[in-house]
This record gives sequence, structure tokens and C-alpha cells, in this order.
Amino acid sequence: MKQPTPTFQGHIAEKGKIKIFAPEKIAMARWINTFKVGTKLELIIRKWHKKRTNEQNAYYWDVVIPILADYFGHDNPEDMHEDLKLKFNPVESKVEPGKIIGGTTTTMDTVEFFSGETSYVERICRWSSMEHGIYIPPPKKALPDKEVTK
Repeated sequence: MKQPTPTFQGHIAEKGKIKIFAPEKIAMARWINTFKVGTKLELIIRKWHKKRTNEQNAYYWDVVIPILADYFGHDNPEDMHEDLKLKFNPVESKVEPGKIIGGTTTTMDTVEFFSGETSYVERICRWSSMEHGIYIPPPKKALPDKEVTK
């Protein structure tokens, strides 16, 4: 079984210096202690993005999915979601190499899932409009009581 890849958070405290938060230091030390002395490690540092918000999720499941499910004749929103994942987030199956399946959207951050021209939801909305003439209202019109954060 593949080991999970740990992630740790910190911030730039001053030019050229990373500050790792105290609980993160403890967790990082635990992980480091699982390796033998001399083991080479790969460290990846990237800008942190917040996971998608409840409001973004609500817009997707309460507005985008029902409109498209109705148009395409899906009785189950999950089926529409699976079709969209296959079209807009395809990945190769680990069980059946060579077979393309819909990749997960649950690990997408706010930018990948919702913000910007190349986000998952934006590509779906643009495709539904351009290819099928389906209007999906923007979040402020669709969910007037909630502001969908980017």
C-alpha cells in the first residue's frame, strides 16, 4: 500500500526564511524519524491554496449539477457529476491501466475548482453555454443569500 504524502504548512517570516508552525514541526519530526539516516528526500515548496469552500461546493451541487442533470436527462446528480469528471478531469485508472476515468474533485483547491478561466467549474459553465446553449447563472444570481468566495 502506498504511503500517504504528508504536507506541512508554514509561512515566509522574512526574506529567505520559512517559519513552520509548532504543531507542524512536531508532525514533521515524526515523519522524518520514519526514514533511515542517509535517505534522500524530495521537498516541494509551493504557495498554499485553501481547499474549496462550502459556498463553492453549494453552487456546484445546487446550481450547476441540477441544471445540467435536467438537460441531459440524469435522474441522479451523482451520474451527472461522474460524466463531468470524466470530461473535465480525466485520469488514467490505477485498477485498469489505459482506461480513462473521472478524477476526484474533492482535493481541488479554491483556484483549481472555481476561480479563473481554467477552473473546473468555469470550464463546465463555458462548455455548457458554448456547446449546448445552456445558461448557468453566476453565483451571485444563483445563490443571492450566499457570496461564493474565490
